[in-house]
Amino acid sequence: MKRILWITILVSVAFLQVQGQCSLKLSGVVQDEHDQTPLDFSTIYILESGRGTLADSLGAYSLSGLCPGNMTIVCSHIGCEPITFNIHLIRDTVINFYPEHHVEVLDQVLTTAHRVAEAPAQTRTDLSGQELERLQGRSLAQMLASVSGVSMVQTGPGIAKPMIQGLVGNRVLIVQNDVRQEGQQWGNDHAPEIDPTMAGTMTVIKGAEGVRYGPEAIGGVILIKPDPLPRSPGIRGALMTHLQSNGQGGKLGAQLSGGFRRPGWGWRTTGSFHILGDQHAPGYPLSNTGNREWGFSAQSGYTGHKGTVDLYYSLYKATFGILRAAHIGNLTDLQAAISADEPWVQTPFTYEVLNPHQEVLHHMIKLEASRKVSSMWTLKGRYSLQIDDRQEFDVRRGDRDKIPALDLTIISQQGEVLAEHRPWRHFLGTIGSSTQYQSNYNVPGTGVQPLIPNFSTLTTSIFGYERYARPDYDLEAGVRADYRYLRVAKFDAQNQIIHPTFDWFNISGTLGGVYRFSPAWKATFQIASAFRAPGANELFSNGLHHATASLEIGDEHLQIERSLKTVLTLKVEQSSFRAEISGYVNPIHNFIYLRPTGDYALTIRGAFPVFQYLQTNALLTGVDLDVTLDIQPWLTYQGQAALLWADDRQQEEPLFGMPPIQFSQHVLLHTSADKGETQYSLDASVRHVLRQNQSPSYDYAPAPQGYTLVGLVGEWQKGVLRVNLGVDNLFNQKYRDYLDRLRYFTDAPGRNVFIKCFYHF
Repeated sequence: MKRILWITILVSVAFLQVQGQCSLKLSGVVQDEHDQTPLDFSTIYILESGRGTLADSLGAYSLSGLCPGNMTIVCSHIGCEPITFNIHLIRDTVINFYPEHHVEVLDQVLTTAHRVAEAPAQTRTDLSGQELERLQGRSLAQMLASVSGVSMVQTGPGIAKPMIQGLVGNRVLIVQNDVRQEGQQWGNDHAPEIDPTMAGTMTVIKGAEGVRYGPEAIGGVILIKPDPLPRSPGIRGALMTHLQSNGQGGKLGAQLSGGFRRPGWGWRTTGSFHILGDQHAPGYPLSNTGNREWGFSAQSGYTGHKGTVDLYYSLYKATFGILRAAHIGNLTDLQAAISADEPWVQTPFTYEVLNPHQEVLHHMIKLEASRKVSSMWTLKGRYSLQIDDRQEFDVRRGDRDKIPALDLTIISQQGEVLAEHRPWRHFLGTIGSSTQYQSNYNVPGTGVQPLIPNFSTLTTSIFGYERYARPDYDLEAGVRADYRYLRVAKFDAQNQIIHPTFDWFNISGTLGGVYRFSPAWKATFQIASAFRAPGANELFSNGLHHATASLEIGDEHLQIERSLKTVLTLKVEQSSFRAEISGYVNPIHNFIYLRPTGDYALTIRGAFPVFQYLQTNALLTGVDLDVTLDIQPWLTYQGQAALLWADDRQQEEPLFGMPPIQFSQHVLLHTSADKGETQYSLDASVRHVLRQNQSPSYDYAPAPQGYTLVGLVGEWQKGVLRVNLGVDNLFNQKYRDYLDRLRYFTDAPGRNVFIKCFYHF
């Protein structure tokens, strides 16, 4: 391992001196958003490279000699708020900017070209544009797993959720269109109830971001945002199709957007349908692993001189099959199944989803408005309502097979008020307050004791953060105070309903900054505290969690979890070489985790392994590395590494359920952007995951062997049409993933051939 690490570091340092040819061009116009008059001599600036230009007297600008890759573009004009735009540049691109012009402040001169628009000390990765489109057709967790430091916690081939630097579930906040995603996210088998088709940008923030986004963001934040609404009349849209061999299904997605005749108004709607049948591992089928997913969203909004209004609605519905072989009738067969090479149930391929399976329905509606109350201050208010229904069906006798064994409805309401001030003497910041109320209800009639009880929570918060921005460095600081109240309704030992209550109060903070050594080099530093109150499942779980095929036991004496995470990142952006290395240390006091007890339990519903929620002091340390090298104008190399060490400091042993060390490499061959309209590319990838040698000894099965997966994707594009043809797991490698809860019973899916088509109009 030390040899591999040293080789990686030495190769990265050697590549720093390599220079290549970059020939891409970025151009467009800068116009006032109200009347489209040119904004002459605007500044267009690329943050990562330090390059910039001025628009001419007609608002037109051009930047040439750019390298392919991700970049953040800032457009600013005297008397206008800067506009920030993230793009993955792979060919000549036209981007028009429409700043909002403030007549009343034309006499002021604002120096904003060097200012980062959002939290510069954050270690963040953006997926957008064609890079994001290429990942469509996969689950949200699979899409995010392309980011270094992000893994997937799986429950078989169809259900996955993202893990950031070893933390998952309630420790990772997912924010959809500026609203915290709320559902039954406490279960590792509960995939995020989000349709990725609506996303224009996905951002992974790896720092502890509890100050801005709320408590529980110990592991990080995932921001999923649609593109800005159009502001001019006309209809535009996109179609996407995805077909794959493993599961013999695919996905169809569409997006339409446009503007109204009245200036400032825009709208967008998206929809998708995804269907897969039983998937297969190398050599045998994975029975009852099909799924169905439906997604829909609609958005309309107005942007005017004094304020904005935005209304958004999304619907997500899904049915997930659970591997039939994970549910076993007696202890002898259970132990035999865990040690077997193949699952004990193997049936012919079908699209039908039988028991055990899950059904999820999630609604989210958001109303947001902002108003400029002075030349300095803007007020913003946001209200959201989410309704999440989850039903989990077990294998039961007779007509009870159609009655869910778990039937939960959680209703979440969130309100937030923000006051944002424009740059003033190099300061920029926000103060705000938020309130959230949740109620979780077990729908009666299941005939089974609920896994978690009915409960309601109330969380109120006040927060503020400020940034001091200079051309060579930025500093930021923030503080947040949170109060949370939990009321539970449960049965006691005498079968009487009791109402235990809990309350927690905590103050968290963050301090960080960025220093730019040169246009090519910069370093960021952040130290942040965050906390997480124990969830109702961790306090009171007592029964079968059927999708993970295990009995789970809670502990109502669990204490609040506290984290103090430190992140240091060094980033270089040269003409042919780009690299980012990020190291972090995250001690977590009273870390709560689900630990195997080593025992098995026989119930009337079958035999299952037993897991229990425990608390300890943990230390997570790691390094994430990203390297991109343009060897030739037509040849690019990309490499990633994610290394994590996680220790139980009380028991002096490794923590259970942490991702193993992994590496991935891509070699991309592509035609140059200036060789005509038709473009070609070929991406060969290799992902190598080491055996998790830090796995504790009390697991029900030893950690599986490491594995190497090879993928190949070819792309053809002409005009508005783009086609991808590729294969995952090219050599049909047989393997089991350590983070898959069903690895006790089966191998992971085998080779998958896919084709994707994208059409923009």
